[in-house]
Amino acid sequence: MKNRVLLRAIIYTLIVFFSVQAYSAETDKDKRRDKVEEEIWALENDYFTNLYKANYERILAIGHSQFLGWPGGLPQPIDREENARFMKKLIPRPTSCTIKIERAGIRMLRDVALTQYTLYVNCSEKTGVTKITSSRITHTWVKEGPSWKLLGGMSFDK
Repeated sequence: MKNRVLLRAIIYTLIVFFSVQAYSAETDKDKRRDKVEEEIWALENDYFTNLYKANYERILAIGHSQFLGWPGGLPQPIDREENARFMKKLIPRPTSCTIKIERAGIRMLRDVALTQYTLYVNCSEKTGVTKITSSRITHTWVKEGPSWKLLGGMSFDK
């Protein structure tokens, strides 16, 4: 009888111990995922902030060597080099435009992240009129060593 009670106590203790360990591991995993997601969203913000500052080098530094994108209004997708030319034509010099990203979704699968959001660009014109444009954006990010790189994307101007 005494052995059964002891055995039950040991089994109960092990069940509680392993349940707590599993919960703790899951919580740590959720925190790591949240941290990576925020890192990706920060990169999205940097991408467009640097675009409107005409800081092309910074944008190209976060782009993957195999980049493929399809900006709204273009008839076909463009590679990394074409994207560099496109950016310089689109924003030839720094502007005072501000951006706002309205997050719609993010999905993570190991070393790949997919973001979808609406980008709002607020620009003051010389006449004093403020012009706000918006685009739906989808970007795919891949982990390359310690850094995330933009592999591709697509936009639709609203």
